[in-house]
Amino acid sequence: MNELLEQRYRTVLRLLPRSYRAEREEEMVAAFMEFSGDVPDEENPRPRWDEIASVLALSMRVRVGAAGATPRFVAWGAAVRLVATLGLAFHAAAGTFTLASLAFMTPGSMTRPLGVLAAALWMPAFVLLMRGHVRTAKPVALAAGAAALAELAAWQSLTSLFVPLDVVPPALDVVVPLAALLVGFHDDVPPVRRAWRPTVLPLAAGLLLRAVVLALLAPALGKVPLLWPWVDLMGLATVVLVVAGIVCLARDLPAYVPLALAILGTLMLPSRLSLMDNSYLSLGPSALWVSSVSQCVALVVMVTVLAVAGFRGLPSVRQGRAVV
Repeated sequence: MNELLEQRYRTVLRLLPRSYRAEREEEMVAAFMEFSGDVPDEENPRPRWDEIASVLALSMRVRVGAAGATPRFVAWGAAVRLVATLGLAFHAAAGTFTLASLAFMTPGSMTRPLGVLAAALWMPAFVLLMRGHVRTAKPVALAAGAAALAELAAWQSLTSLFVPLDVVPPALDVVVPLAALLVGFHDDVPPVRRAWRPTVLPLAAGLLLRAVVLALLAPALGKVPLLWPWVDLMGLATVVLVVAGIVCLARDLPAYVPLALAILGTLMLPSRLSLMDNSYLSLGPSALWVSSVSQCVALVVMVTVLAVAGFRGLPSVRQGRAVV
């Protein structure tokens, strides 16, 4: 009997949640052992790398609500998918803003081709996801993310000093929603076709921001520096998240909603912290601290409250498996 190999398979299966192992471990070990054949312990047998990778992939799927997951993991899966959806919605709005801004650029103005490419790809990626074409949305979103990260790397190469708060937040804003998209929308999640109204809402918001809001506020920005941190894309997103958090808490929505909002708020916080460095303050009076600090405080408070509400609302770990 290959006791050494069996023990190593059981060690690999510890990657899976305990609730899943309790029902499937013996069956999976038997299948692995049958497929591996009769290999004596003297040959020091080990699980193959593809088998380890398959167990790791299964572990990730179960933890985001795959078939056989507990209700708690199903809730986490819904939170991950909401993070992906809202993250792509933000990038779609930003992409619309960027493309609309091209019409107002003066001849000879410098453009960033990779940034324009990323903006043009985020929009269809979000629309495809909302309309239920998940398999097509994933490669389009990956291409948009690759272009955005390449643009960020190109911009960083032009500077002689690496400033983490200037580079890490925008990179995380790209990587986290993409990871949530790839992990959360697995094969056990049936595609959902959303209505056109919520699908085009982020695109309309990007156009509205460029064509109306900034046009109306532009004359006042030079006179009221306190407005500066509130009229950029991330500043407006901060306002939207705080309002959405208040509505979420008031309406007692399912646990995955406050959890997703807490994750997104955590992603926003570093970008707001970067506003308080000396280079930013040199552009205006010290009163800018009032706006910058108030945004950070609002995000910290809202993220904390949402996280507590989300964790309290999660199903008990002792509840049975969900049927997906």
